[in-house]
Amino acid sequence: MKLLHIADLHAGKTLGRVNRNPDLYYALRQILDFCRDNKPDLILIAGDIFDKANPDSESKEIVFDFFLEAKSYKAEIVLIAGNHDSYDFLKSIKKLSRLAGVHIYDRPDKDNFLFMKGDLAIACLPYPSERVLTSAEEKSKIQYAEKVSRFLNYMADRVKEKRKKVLLTHLFIAGSRYTSTEREASLTQHYAVFPSSLPAVFDYVALGHVHRYQRVEASPTYAFYTGTLYQLDFSEAGEDKFFNFVRLEEGPPCVEAVKLDIKNPLNLFKLSQSEVLRRLGELKNTPGYLKLIIKVEERETLPFTMDRLREHLGERLVKVEQIEHRSYETKNLEFEKLTPLDLYREYHLLSYGKELPAEVEKTFTKLLEKAEELQL
Repeated sequence: MKLLHIADLHAGKTLGRVNRNPDLYYALRQILDFCRDNKPDLILIAGDIFDKANPDSESKEIVFDFFLEAKSYKAEIVLIAGNHDSYDFLKSIKKLSRLAGVHIYDRPDKDNFLFMKGDLAIACLPYPSERVLTSAEEKSKIQYAEKVSRFLNYMADRVKEKRKKVLLTHLFIAGSRYTSTEREASLTQHYAVFPSSLPAVFDYVALGHVHRYQRVEASPTYAFYTGTLYQLDFSEAGEDKFFNFVRLEEGPPCVEAVKLDIKNPLNLFKLSQSEVLRRLGELKNTPGYLKLIIKVEERETLPFTMDRLREHLGERLVKVEQIEHRSYETKNLEFEKLTPLDLYREYHLLSYGKELPAEVEKTFTKLLEKAEELQL
């Protein structure tokens, strides 16, 4: 049995005013070419198919065309909802998608989570939001990680007699290396699931949610994040992108990371104001989109510098951050902004002289998640 594992398409993603759908389309074309040449039996998509709960028409067209062409290569698709996806939207296209050989699991469901193909069983756990996991008879005080672990063990028990077993899920596994493009509220320790919670009964765990390619080394079985198919924002600048080609044979699975070519690489430059014009030729010849972090030395001449940048770089210059000379020299800047939760922790420590209590952090996290949902 041959499987192709991808995740986090984020169709409809924008970067400033730049539409990233051409980058997604370019990546999906490579995947389809691979399908034509290698004939996988199944394509597993581990959530976040769309970037917004209500996807635009162009994004739907790109994704649905991918479904149809994959069917022409006799590759069925099994996909689950991620935290960016709308459970209800995916449910609304579930029956129609089956005509294209696409099997959608829109929400956690103990009665409907299993996909079978031959002697392969795929247990599907879409993004388990806390309100969906907690049934009426359960106590809400049970920790999120414990609820998820129970669900995983339940699925593992249901498939343990099958010859080959795969888990397809959209989770944040504690210890995973992530970027700043994942939704912040879903990456706190409150929503972290321990690697040991991934049942060893599964031959392979196809993960989505974290945008950086990696194997979860602490897992008792073969568990991989394949990450995004293209660089979503400048926190992923310089990162290579992959998908996994998995052969399930006797013994351990054979996992091959297949590198993707990137249509528009993202580039981050940290320059002093005096360097910018000297390196304008280098910037102009750098392919893809650019973000500049400029140490301001002479604010009077900054408008002239900015005009030259816009003249030579045009729309490829997506973002410019200005750092005052004094701040640049006196602070240890890694150019990564604190998350809202980090800021609140720091505020609480400064205001009350002690660490943020776990229950307060949990409440803050829930409020942050609701706020992010309202932005969709």
